[in-house]
Amino acid sequence: MSVLAILKGILQVAGMLAEWARNRSLIKAGEAKAVSKGLVDAFNAIEVARHARNNIDSKRLRVKFKRPPNDG
Repeated sequence: MSVLAILKGILQVAGMLAEWARNRSLIKAGEAKAVSKGLVDAFNAIEVARHARNNIDSKRLRVKFKRPPNDG
């Protein structure tokens, strides 16, 4: 084997390792982006629910769902 063939093999292995590391970092970045989006969506849904809860007219609901008086 010549020195050039050995160097070519080493460079090919280094290239494969660099590509693996690049793909791995892209996967990690995608996961982080997906988690971030999920957290933002959950936060927004919670805020909508809180807003709806705060806008409930509790007196009207108490009257609407009040037990009827017993006749017996």
